[in-house]
Amino acid sequence: MSSLPVSDVMLKKIIQETQKDTTLKRVMDNLNNGWKKGSCPQYYPVRADLSVVKGLVLRHNRMVIPQSIMRQDMLRRIHEGHLGIEKCRRRAREAVYWPGINNDIDNMISKCTTCLKHHYKQTKEPMLVTDVPTGPWQKVGTDLCHLNGKDYLVMIDYHSDYPEIAQPFNTSAAGVITHMKSVFSRHGIPLVVVSDNGPQYNCREFRQFSQDYRFQHITSSPLHPQGNGKAEKGVQIIKRLLKKSSDSGSDPYLALLSYRTAPLACGLSPAELLMGHKLRTTLPHLSLKTNTKQWMGKQTELKLKQKENYDKTARRLRALEENDTVRVEDRGMWERKATVLKEVSPRSYEIRTDDGQVLRRNRRSLLKTQEQDSQKWGREEIDEGRQARETTGPHGGDNDGNDALPNNTSSTQVLRRSTRTRRPPERLIEQG
Repeated sequence: MSSLPVSDVMLKKIIQETQKDTTLKRVMDNLNNGWKKGSCPQYYPVRADLSVVKGLVLRHNRMVIPQSIMRQDMLRRIHEGHLGIEKCRRRAREAVYWPGINNDIDNMISKCTTCLKHHYKQTKEPMLVTDVPTGPWQKVGTDLCHLNGKDYLVMIDYHSDYPEIAQPFNTSAAGVITHMKSVFSRHGIPLVVVSDNGPQYNCREFRQFSQDYRFQHITSSPLHPQGNGKAEKGVQIIKRLLKKSSDSGSDPYLALLSYRTAPLACGLSPAELLMGHKLRTTLPHLSLKTNTKQWMGKQTELKLKQKENYDKTARRLRALEENDTVRVEDRGMWERKATVLKEVSPRSYEIRTDDGQVLRRNRRSLLKTQEQDSQKWGREEIDEGRQARETTGPHGGDNDGNDALPNNTSSTQVLRRSTRTRRPPERLIEQG
């Protein structure tokens, strides 16, 4: 016993609690006199590992903790430093044991407010491959970017990757809409426009614009740029072109023309896929004819290859359901609690935070927890209080008058609060 790394006070307390625990007393009796069939089934699978030393049950070199408030104290000690689940399990394997200890550790950490707040960023999910539009300028992505003190509106075609760029007079909805109308007058009105949830796009003016021009407007989840990945990629390309042109002092329009006429992996340039012919550049060409018949198959094959490479380090997250309790990621922290209202689109959910805000977030920004919904908890407490008042009557006391009871009421006396049997909780002494 002296070799155990535990203080005398703690050791004495564990032995005392073990003697009070009826289950462990039966375990000791089984170990000393032979295991009785059906006795202590939770300890039966590990019976060969158990021993009794001076009133203490051991599993190898691990102390078996009795089923009392001591287990909660041990869980708290195991989780000191707010280590992760695996490290806490390893700590427990070196010191203590009881049936279901791993599940208890998992449940404790899954409800730990501090651990949830500082949870790691969730893994990326497998790529959702969007269907390639069958024709040019059917589906368009749009986004805004800022470079060298100027704002730019970028639009990119999902079919051809052909980028359009404009410099609006301001970044309001009116400024964005004016330049989008100008682009639509050249290439036509697309069937679908994809954007983020910026104020320029998520407003009454843009909704009216989409109705007047008869296109479907799809928005991605806030704080999840991958949802508008085509436009985000286009923004990166345009910004890089403009930066290089500025640094080298070259013509930015020629740089833009070079990108539009450079062949993609499928062998055709964005301009060819959009317009059906090659554009004349400063490079000499023998022919400006083009053939786009084989493009669709190559583009689909390329997308599937990209998905295969992307999914190597991705893992699917479990879908959320209505009324699930979650934590919301905000700047790398998981402070805010929320409840799932509904799934808006694949991997995009509408949620209500504890302060009543209704938000939309991607699945990767939502951490499923086992915490109690505080709003639901509050409603339950209110309902319980209302039921208690209805039961006890208007004055708060038990309504035990015979004239208020129905005729078929049992004659069994109802205990009043003052006469209820109470058992005070057992409390630990100060432990070393």
